[in-house]
Amino acid sequence: TCTRGQVVTFLWNAAGNPEPTITEHSFEDVKPGKYYYQAMLWALETGVTSGKDETHFAPNETCTRGQVVSFLFRYMEG
Repeated sequence: TCTRGQVVTFLWNAAGNPEPTITEHSFEDVKPGKYYYQAMLWALETGVTSGKDETHFAPNETCTRGQVVSFLFRYMEG
């Protein structure tokens, strides 16, 4: 089982840890300093994910198989 934060971190690492150019987001459940913070910004910027809704990324929520496949598909498209 992996969380949404872990999955975007795996993909970000696979991409070579690119520095995101965005610094702002609307997720109230994601704070700077968390291990997945830069990965989440990158995933948001590249379209890998747009969050659970406008104000929640849900980084500690279990990532479903469907979400993993969606993240992978969007990652591969980019």
